Amino acid sequence: MLGTALELKLSLLRGESACPMDLADFGRLAAIDLRTQTKSARSDRLAVAMLEMIASGRLPPGARLPPERRIAEAASASRVCVRSALDRLKLDGYIEAVQGSGTRVVSLERSERLIPLIRANQENLEDLQDFVAFLDRCVLDHLLRRAPDAALARAADAVAGPCAGPGTRAPAEDELRLRLVLAEASGSPIYAMITGQLARGIRSLFGSRLRAAGEAGLGRLDGERLALAAALARRDAAAAQAALASRAAILRGLASTPPAAGAGAPREEAILRDLAVASPEQLKDRLTREIAGMIATGHARDGARLLSERRLAALFGVSRASVREALAALKAEGIVVADERCGTRAVDALTSLAAADLDHLQTMSRLRGYLEVWAASRAAERGSDRDFADLRRILAEMGRSHLSARRRIDLDLRLHLTIARAAGSAVHLYITEVLRDLMTAYFDYSLTTPAIGGGRDAMLLRHHTQIVTAILARDTLAAGRAMAEHCGAFSDRYAMLDADREMLPCGLAADLAARD
Repeated sequence: MLGTALELKLSLLRGESACPMDLADFGRLAAIDLRTQTKSARSDRLAVAMLEMIASGRLPPGARLPPERRIAEAASASRVCVRSALDRLKLDGYIEAVQGSGTRVVSLERSERLIPLIRANQENLEDLQDFVAFLDRCVLDHLLRRAPDAALARAADAVAGPCAGPGTRAPAEDELRLRLVLAEASGSPIYAMITGQLARGIRSLFGSRLRAAGEAGLGRLDGERLALAAALARRDAAAAQAALASRAAILRGLASTPPAAGAGAPREEAILRDLAVASPEQLKDRLTREIAGMIATGHARDGARLLSERRLAALFGVSRASVREALAALKAEGIVVADERCGTRAVDALTSLAAADLDHLQTMSRLRGYLEVWAASRAAERGSDRDFADLRRILAEMGRSHLSARRRIDLDLRLHLTIARAAGSAVHLYITEVLRDLMTAYFDYSLTTPAIGGGRDAMLLRHHTQIVTAILARDTLAAGRAMAEHCGAFSDRYAMLDADREMLPCGLAADLAARD
């Protein structure tokens, strides 16, 4: 099913085995294409859903799977689809048909695939836990600084609302709901998008962590949740961040708690319930996100109009009916409107989301800083000889004179993606995939606008040389410091613009329009 550990981790995170990014091509000198494959087979997604259950221990070695008919009913799929998913898992050595005993997960002794699978899932959860803790702090900070009083009061009420009750799945849903509420109330479409796209991973993360929690642990989490709600109601940033830190510490403690002994094999009802809620993103939802991202950066327009249904269908390799469903969802959200004279068009206030708004650019800068510094340190530790050869090749071309501005931006983005690949971080690459249009707009604006990075080619080459040199020397501390200096240079410039917005009397949106 999958060729590398990174592809396996990406599949567990995304819920699909087809990787939208050519991981092997990051270091080659060709156009970067992060376009998502939107047309994945239902059986493929179901196979990865069961794979994640095996990796997380919800289907432990030797566990018996429910009959095909019941899996099909729970997952709203045909039996042909279920059989295809099971055949893939059998072929890859994760499950086996046992005479007189049905289909079971293989034992650890009988498969070389289970240990790498479990390890890949565990690394995903550890990376997710760190990133979600960082994201929580960012969302809370943005919410308390930017949200109007009415929005903050609604968020406080929602956070203080009743939780779902006992059981491992219900508390995990509570943790996801809390984060979706805060991200939506923050008013940042970027934080809302990331949280929504990480929903599957967040469920898996907290389902795993809370499986070891007893009533006392859940009670402590609930107490800090109420403390967080009270702090939000008072707009008390210090108390809110303290409550958030306490919850993170409790969850980390649960992660180190061994699972209860004697739990036994999972009940069939529990397996079917997990399959029913573990389905990855539907095609309509994926298309909706894809088209919204293109609208955000102006890539979905043909003049004043959006690209036609026919052209969008051809672009994504789907039917016009699927595109029509996605556009209907965007109309309901107010992102596009139907105009009798001009056809379907984007709402002007929502176009050029990343590059037209300084707040969004600062958000991207903050997210990028966290991910890049972390990736550089790990790339120095884990990068392969092939990764290092790709980094040398990209850096060598960066040092050439007379490169076009477009080529410099392409190489810059490629260098950072290669570092992410070398780090083996599925979380980093998945977030890059989710935000790829916004990330591209961020790079374009940051590297061409004189007030930020434009015209600083010597500085950028020096930064990149320091980063790559430290990674090649496998010096994790130096790599992290060099990347922090590089990302900090952009963060500082965005902070200066934020402190003195009158530097841009016509607005960033007008500047972007002029460049386009």
